[in-house]
Amino acid sequence: MAISQIVIFEIDGSEYGIDALAVNGILRAQKYKIQKVPGHSRIIEGMINLRGQVNYIYNLRNKFGLKEMTNAEDSKFIMLNMEGQVVGCIVDEVTDIVHFNEAELQVPPTLAGSLSVSYIKGIAKVDDRMIIILDPVQLLTEDGSSMEASLVKLSDLAISS
Repeated sequence: MAISQIVIFEIDGSEYGIDALAVNGILRAQKYKIQKVPGHSRIIEGMINLRGQVNYIYNLRNKFGLKEMTNAEDSKFIMLNMEGQVVGCIVDEVTDIVHFNEAELQVPPTLAGSLSVSYIKGIAKVDDRMIIILDPVQLLTEDGSSMEASLVKLSDLAISS
């Protein structure tokens, strides 16, 4: 019976969780300027400079098909260790970190004709809350391709002088 620690965050009033072992850090979004990168899917919001390193930032609202957030003062970036890189996800708020028993993770219910969402690992019940547990690798890759293939290489962005 394995006990896991998850970071819980909110997007559009719903609670989601991600394995704390995948989390590299949590940043206040308002402290960073996001540089847009033309030609990317709407899921990639842009890039930030974090401690001298360029990191991509994903917009989970766009991934989930939700409307843009109007007041982003409390937004956070959850920075994730992904396939040798650190990438971030914009979330409305990080609420807490909890422990739960992995044996109690429930498979999400399926409905006839519903879209496949391979990035949902399951539903964790923590007290009276139901938290959607996400698989970060599946979440941030499109069509099951590798993270490397879905991102522009930084060398491709270099402008020759």
